[in-house]
Amino acid sequence: MMGEVLAFIAAVLWGFVPILDKTALIGNVSPYLANLIRSLGALIFLSIVVLALRDFDLEVFDAKRVSLLLSAGAIAGGLAMVIYYMALKSIGASKAVPITSIYPLFTVIFSAIILRESFDLLRVLLGTALIVVGIILVSR
Repeated sequence: MMGEVLAFIAAVLWGFVPILDKTALIGNVSPYLANLIRSLGALIFLSIVVLALRDFDLEVFDAKRVSLLLSAGAIAGGLAMVIYYMALKSIGASKAVPITSIYPLFTVIFSAIILRESFDLLRVLLGTALIVVGIILVSR
């Protein structure tokens, strides 16, 4: 039950942040610089949390794990966020957020291909259809 509560809290926070992002991006604001400043906020927050919790077990972070995390940060926190910011500026939060929220579909596909995880094709197709209908409804 605790995991579900935490996931719900994360969803609420993720639902609020695009409002902050869109407001910050009004005008002639560089999505690259805006993302850098946003990332600094995360760095400062997480540094305080790690120090407060004394969570420094660096021994588990071998070269492979560090390279995977750095790659994820560059792709999701760098490239994808800049593209997302461009979309926010162009079409607004009410359209950009639902469209970018189709990422679980790609996670299922990549998990099957790269991690060899199995999935229920019927459920994925049904979920995809619901997502597409939702995007069409929101985008009108």
